[in-house]
Parts: sequence; structure tokens; C-alpha cells
Amino acid sequence: MDSEPDTGTDRAVLAASWSGARRLARDRTVRRLILAQWLPSGFMAGAEGLVVSYAGQRGFAAGTYSLLLACGPSGMLLGDLVVGRLLRPALREALVVPLAVWLGLPLLGLAADPSAPVCALLLLASSTGFSYAIGLQRPFLDALPADNQGQAFGLVSSGLMTLQGIGPVLVGAVAGLVGTGPAMAVAGGATVVTAGWMASWLLLRR
Repeated sequence: MDSEPDTGTDRAVLAASWSGARRLARDRTVRRLILAQWLPSGFMAGAEGLVVSYAGQRGFAAGTYSLLLACGPSGMLLGDLVVGRLLRPALREALVVPLAVWLGLPLLGLAADPSAPVCALLLLASSTGFSYAIGLQRPFLDALPADNQGQAFGLVSSGLMTLQGIGPVLVGAVAGLVGTGPAMAVAGGATVVTAGWMASWLLLRR
């Protein structure tokens, strides 16, 4: 005979989870650092979701699609290797804002309808900027309460996955109004604006 689920335990776990999340959200530094990891990723996921549509509207050759799609992970790998392996922690943290700006800036060029090779270079260059998040890891860990670190990193991961799903929907809606190239540029511009917001408090923090 199957045992009935322990609803009391489930409710206690859920209540503890909500309580921990509220505790993290009340801390302004933690809240800012979480948003700094969430927002650029959501905007960029929205832009990347339009790559195939952009290539199709521009009439690029079919083989170009795979090249453009490969630029994102290739740039991320390159940026993470350079920033994560070659730079010291203090320099990584100093480069958070410039790298976040660089993440969005190249996408502005897509509104000008560049050629396929230029598109590939812009997407590759942009994706190296994802390495900005490496410089946030130590400040984020330092800002967390010792008894809530696991939940905080879980919250960041779940939020990233959520926004990476929402981003393509929102940027896709913009593309329906202005076209794919301008919509991808809007996503890049939003990332640059987010970097400016990050600079306003990261500089004060240092």
C-alpha cells in the first residue's frame, strides 16, 4: 500500500524557500547582483532567438545559419577562457561593466543590415562579453548570508533559465513591429543600458 505524501513537510520546505527568497530580495546589494546576472542574459537570449529569422530575412545562404548560430557559444567560450584563466580576480571585477557594455554594443550594428561575414564577427564579438558575469561571482558570494548561499545560487540559475525563455518572446514581439535587425539592436541597447545601471552602484561599492 503506497504511503501518502507528507504534505506537512512539503509545505514547510516551500515556506522555507519563499522565506529565504524574500530575505535575499530585501538585501539591496544581493538584489542588484542577482539582477545584474539575470537581465543581460535575458536580453541576449532574445537576440539570439532571432538569428535564424534574421539570416532568412537577409537572404543569407543556408549554410550561413549554422555559422551564425555557432558564433554565440564560440564567443562565450573564448571570453570565459581569457577572463577566467588569464586575468586576476581584481581585474575581472574591474572589467565587469566594460564587458557588459561590450556584450550589447556589437548588436547595434545589426540594425544596419551588414553582410553575413560582418554579422558573424558582430555576434562572435558580442558573445565574448558574457564573461562579465565571472567578475560578479566573488562580490555575489561575499554579499550572501552564510546560511543562504545555496539557495541564492539556485535562485540565480532558475531566474536565468526563466528569463532565457521570456527574452525571445519579448524580443520576438519587438521584431514583429520593427524587424529582426532593429529588434536585436534593441536587445543590445537594453544590455548597454543595464551595464550603465550596474556602473552606477558597482563604482560606489568599490
